[in-house]
Amino acid sequence: MQFHIKTRPFDTPYQPIELKLHPILRPILGYIKLRFVYDNGTFSDKIQLVEDEHANWFNQHLEGFYDWKIENIREYRISSVIVYFEDFLQFFSMAINLASSERFYTPPQNGAQYSISATHRNTETRVHRIERMRRVKGDLLNYKKFENQDDIRRIVWKIYARSRQLMIRTPEILEPYASHMHLYVSFYSAYLAEHNEITDEPLLNFYKNTVWNIYKTIKKEHIELRWVSDQPEKAVTFDGHPIKEEEIKHLIALSTWQGTKDILNFVNTKHAAIVVISSLTGVEQVEQLVEDFGKEITFILVPLSACIGKQKLSGWLSWFFLQAEKDKRARYQSRWALSSLRKQLLKNERKLAKVIHTIPETR
Repeated sequence: MQFHIKTRPFDTPYQPIELKLHPILRPILGYIKLRFVYDNGTFSDKIQLVEDEHANWFNQHLEGFYDWKIENIREYRISSVIVYFEDFLQFFSMAINLASSERFYTPPQNGAQYSISATHRNTETRVHRIERMRRVKGDLLNYKKFENQDDIRRIVWKIYARSRQLMIRTPEILEPYASHMHLYVSFYSAYLAEHNEITDEPLLNFYKNTVWNIYKTIKKEHIELRWVSDQPEKAVTFDGHPIKEEEIKHLIALSTWQGTKDILNFVNTKHAAIVVISSLTGVEQVEQLVEDFGKEITFILVPLSACIGKQKLSGWLSWFFLQAEKDKRARYQSRWALSSLRKQLLKNERKLAKVIHTIPETR
């Protein structure tokens, strides 16, 4: 028996899942239902596919779709599928467990477009001229030996005093060409040890959606846009270059908060044109980068506090009398209001907002 699953584009909380299962013997006047086992032990609800109206019990192929309500933007790995054969009155059920290695991911959703201004800083091909020439600093680490045609005023006398060799710095030039720009997206968190369900689900989903729409906004005006992320390269492999938008979606879906590569060790200040960070980034490192490169690099802060609204009085009363929340958002609001990380995030976010710009206004 063979099983295949794939997803379709969507703009709602429900992920359309298309499934194909064959060969299969359908119970007369009965039902076939499925349950997914994914992420090493999590069970989905028992579902019934929406099939073609001409499907009948003679057909040995089970094909249809199901709108699975999945809120988290990430990759899902299905380890097995349980197939239930049930009678018409659903008194009896026979189950078969099918091993599976299928996987799919829920992509970030399209949203608001922003007004973002940035300048090119890199040149791969000297074809596209820019309106204002950018200043390219000389190399202060690797020096050039002095030659007869060089300006004697550029000699580094400190090096001569130590080594008795005449060395000069590479002079600064004005570069009139710039073919592309680098977008650096940081998933670094200075509070990783204090993360909880809120940070790993709604806050991360909000950040992924915002990052995707920032990328789309810049891509419209700057075709030669390079995506740079602090996630492990082995997460996904691409066959061709440049990376396509669908592959960027996949990369964003696979991304998670990380606490090993901070922005000082992540951002290449010679290449970066735009750097996107979240409210979980340490303010000291941001201050250092902005002080040194604020005129050359555009820094964008995504305020995560905008993700979850304040808990209303009715929500507090529901929580106080131990009533079950109607949906995840209500549960998130009550838990987030009592979280110790919330105060730290808000305080850090206010400091970051004073240093750099928050998300630009929408168009």
